[in-house]
Amino acid sequence: MKIDYSSWGTRLLSIENLKLDVRNPRFSYQSTNKEMNQTEIVKYLIANHAVYELAKAIAINGYLLNEEPIVCKEGDSYVVLEGNRRVAACKILLNPYKFLSPQRAKELSKYESIDDKIKCNIAPTRRDADTLIYNKHTGIPLQRWDKVSQDTFLANLLQNENLSAEEVAYKLSVPASEIRKALRRHAIHQYSIKLFHSEPYELEQIQEQGFPITNFERFYDDERGLNFLGLTFGSNGEIQKRLPDDEFNRRFKFIVTQILSQDLTSRTFNNEDDKKEYFSSIQVYDKDKFDLNIQPSQTPQTLQNENTNVSGTQNETFSETKVTEEVEAPSKIKRPRKKSGLFADYNWGDTGVGKLDALFESLKELAYKRHIDMTGIALRCYVDMLVYEFLQARKCIGEINKEDTINTADHNNKKYGELKQYIKTSYALSDEEIDDEKLRSLTKFTVVDKSNKIPELGNMIAYIVRHPELLDNNTRLIQVLEKFKKSNTSFIDLTACNMFVHNQYFSPSVATLEASANTLVPVLEVMYTVIKNEKQQL
Repeated sequence: MKIDYSSWGTRLLSIENLKLDVRNPRFSYQSTNKEMNQTEIVKYLIANHAVYELAKAIAINGYLLNEEPIVCKEGDSYVVLEGNRRVAACKILLNPYKFLSPQRAKELSKYESIDDKIKCNIAPTRRDADTLIYNKHTGIPLQRWDKVSQDTFLANLLQNENLSAEEVAYKLSVPASEIRKALRRHAIHQYSIKLFHSEPYELEQIQEQGFPITNFERFYDDERGLNFLGLTFGSNGEIQKRLPDDEFNRRFKFIVTQILSQDLTSRTFNNEDDKKEYFSSIQVYDKDKFDLNIQPSQTPQTLQNENTNVSGTQNETFSETKVTEEVEAPSKIKRPRKKSGLFADYNWGDTGVGKLDALFESLKELAYKRHIDMTGIALRCYVDMLVYEFLQARKCIGEINKEDTINTADHNNKKYGELKQYIKTSYALSDEEIDDEKLRSLTKFTVVDKSNKIPELGNMIAYIVRHPELLDNNTRLIQVLEKFKKSNTSFIDLTACNMFVHNQYFSPSVATLEASANTLVPVLEVMYTVIKNEKQQL
């Protein structure tokens, strides 16, 4: 008989009074002698089903409204038929010391408390809920979206709600860089559909679930792939062409065909040797596929939009002659130059701090792939100045200098004590025979007033890590700073930044610089916002 789910009611129920289901398949077989009690169930879920991690995620991001538990009344209690992990996580957040070790409980206690009631769907009986719960957990009506579907959802969010990539990132609690990657993949997929609109067999494969769009992403994420395609992207993932339409489409279509035929797979880009081999292989194709004698321009010549005809015909045709004319007489045709530096898609240059804004504009303008060392040095300077201005806005610099003064004094006193003891022992001198003031002066183990000094970057970052409230207790942002502070070979950390300036043999790689900048973006963006708001209030 068809079940009418629309007739089910909803109620706000006390989390504390909700009963976890002892018959739940996850743990009903764990106790052979006796039924587990409620505390035992929670602890079992913590140990075996990552419920502590779920509780922490809820504490940080809030409870997802579309994840309402399904309950039914059995006796005098409401029993959780679906959502036992989520309800258990909420029980932990309400009383962490009851279920967790002191250390874990302390970690969760620092977050804002949650509501003690939760909205639940009320099933008339357990049997009524069985089909829905089974189908959900076996993936019949509810399946994980493939990458193309995820990207489409994000693209629609931007378009339909008129949001920026940063606003979507904030809304979904993900890095803005991930949103931009999704928008690029979406643009690539849509363009592929248009290119193959008259080829039904290929079109069907492109449109079906599971089309490996990430294989295309791996190709254009490599600079050699971008140059082969003559491709760049706009700030919201728009396709921008650096080749004539005909040639662009031929090369683009070739790569899609390579993906469909599985000549280009994830394994193609396993390592640098595999990449070199693949890029060498595509150099030998005949001109009936594409013409490598046509070189991409440095800046986009045409912008892909809804009015662009993918067959190659546009209101204004693009020819090799026109490219030549632009090179020979650039003054006649002026095109807006796309910024090619780090943070090119961001607008953080209006803080009101002149030098900070100038540094940021330099980072946006500087072609980092050609000026890697200068970019590394500039990035280090920018991060240093931004962190300082952020802490100034939070009125913490004085406290940092105070701590630094105390730590320096403690260090100097310890070293001076060791030196004095050595002198007394070596020369058989008494305390009265040693002039402490003069000896301290000669050895420079004196008290140093740092109240008006600019703190070192390492000290400033360490202070923020010790005081996560400065970043609204956002664990993800704190983790980024911790990663920046300590050494990591795949990430440009503080040590590496200092080496850019002081070590003549050390330079960053393009890939590491890009990855590190993208990782730092969420923290830098928050700091920029705080500085800007503070300056506007003055």
